[in-house]
Amino acid sequence: MEHWKKQWTPLMPKNVAEVLDRLDDDAPLLEIRLRRDAPLELVFEGADRIVYGNNGTPMISSEELRELTARLMSFSAYAWENERRDGFITVGGCRIGLSGRMVRTEGNVIGFSSVSGVCIRIVREVRDCAKQLLPYLWDRSGFLSTILVSPPGCGKTTLLRDLIRINSSGLYGVRPSRVGVADERFELCGDASGVIAFDLGMRTDVISGISKADAMVRIVSTLSPDILAMDELNDAKDAAALLDAKGKGVSVLATAHGASIEELRLRPSIRMLLREHVFERIVFLQGLGKCAAVYNGDGARVDTAAS
Repeated sequence: MEHWKKQWTPLMPKNVAEVLDRLDDDAPLLEIRLRRDAPLELVFEGADRIVYGNNGTPMISSEELRELTARLMSFSAYAWENERRDGFITVGGCRIGLSGRMVRTEGNVIGFSSVSGVCIRIVREVRDCAKQLLPYLWDRSGFLSTILVSPPGCGKTTLLRDLIRINSSGLYGVRPSRVGVADERFELCGDASGVIAFDLGMRTDVISGISKADAMVRIVSTLSPDILAMDELNDAKDAAALLDAKGKGVSVLATAHGASIEELRLRPSIRMLLREHVFERIVFLQGLGKCAAVYNGDGARVDTAAS
């Protein structure tokens, strides 16, 4: 995966590009936030920075923001069909949040009439960030079905990619596994062309561009995975597909937003999966991809693996 500077700087207005060019290549940048007629906001791990234009002027004008949004949309194969209804687009594996005025037709949200801001989440491939978890996620029977849980921005997707890679390639003593990945918006594989831009291992198959639930059904029925992986468990259809896979002897690996087991149980789809003992491990994260605690499927703490 190319460095974020090469990916994003060429798309930016001149003064924004100059600011990004001056950043150290190793700077822990998490987000680039641009708002119409406002300063640039750079979000780093543990801090953020506000950058004005010359003499305190806004960093991006209305016209520059329109041009930037059009460029981003042109790189997103999914944007005009589905994503703009949901308030974001996906480019090169990066999720770009949109703000502005949305419009409805017959009560249904159809997209934005104008965009007033974009939030670009920087995606990094952090190899071996999941290595610390391996003793808790495997036993003699194989990989233990796992859900990774945290508030937004704590590295769930980064950790998920690394677990897919390790399991697929059989690294660090784990048994090599065929991994099927349901990647609706190309955030795990990183490329809408069907080419896997991130390293997801030697035995990984990806179905992308359709709903996660539909992709999971197809993976289980046609690709014979040992492990089924998906990002962001959201609704009853996702939950039903995971439950079906587990019932057919496939281990499952998923992520979800949350901060506690009590919060997870407030969501009907996840509550059902916990009740049916679909997950044997629940991993809570704190900070960027750092494990806070590991629980078994009944909610009993297995160990704390803070790093």
